Amino acid sequence: MQVHSIISNTISEEILQTGHLSIRFMADGFSLLLEDKNYNPVVLNRFTDEALPTKINIVAACEDWLNRHTLIDDFYGEITIVSDTLASTFIPSELFSEESTGLYLENITTLHPGNAVAFKEIKSRPYVLVYAFSEIVNELKNKFKGVCRVYPVAHVLLSVADQVNASDHQRGFAIIEVQNDSLTILLIKNDELELVNQLKLKNTEEVVYHSLNTLHQLNFKRDTSPVFLTGSIYKDELSTLEKYIQHISPLNYIQKGIDKEAITEHIVLAEASKCE
Repeated sequence: MQVHSIISNTISEEILQTGHLSIRFMADGFSLLLEDKNYNPVVLNRFTDEALPTKINIVAACEDWLNRHTLIDDFYGEITIVSDTLASTFIPSELFSEESTGLYLENITTLHPGNAVAFKEIKSRPYVLVYAFSEIVNELKNKFKGVCRVYPVAHVLLSVADQVNASDHQRGFAIIEVQNDSLTILLIKNDELELVNQLKLKNTEEVVYHSLNTLHQLNFKRDTSPVFLTGSIYKDELSTLEKYIQHISPLNYIQKGIDKEAITEHIVLAEASKCE
């Protein structure tokens, strides 16, 4: 496993009692951010494996790191787990029934024994997010001493979107989040949620195809509405997208203690602990 970056190796007793821990599982590894009670970063790591390990191996490697730093047995703060593979769907609040949570997911995934199904009311929006997560993620969740939440990327990106300028919420904007083999697109128009969609990528060139195709299908105004990028931004694909989208740029996200050049890759991780 490869360490991406480290801020500090010092984890104090106060951080163990009152800190915030965010973990993100991706296709090629995992990342984690440990913050103190005031959301000041203490540790920021990303571990990747070129062999594209299985989810079981990724979660096991993460658990091993957490155990070596006493962040399972001795951590009593808040934990948030984000997984790129979570199946999720938005249900209008007036149509939602807690007894039907599993049925909402039938058209987008196959639930297996041991899968956990959860739901989350979206703050200030008339939707309930229904999602499922795997048995191995659920097992890790249950090992923590502190309160542990599991969220899909869709929920975290919607929280990120709430920080975009109010004027952009009215005219419309898109957030495109790219990781090693996934692309998540969120669209807002007239301050309403138009779309949150996650797509699998076979190669980085598909970033351009899926982005432009999605924007075209939803009649997104590429000449006036902004597109914000997060995650692993590939320069060649960005250069191509700039030819078709007039206002496209990395999302301006403020996170104290992390360099601006590094934060773009970790916006979802940084926002996870702040989601409501």
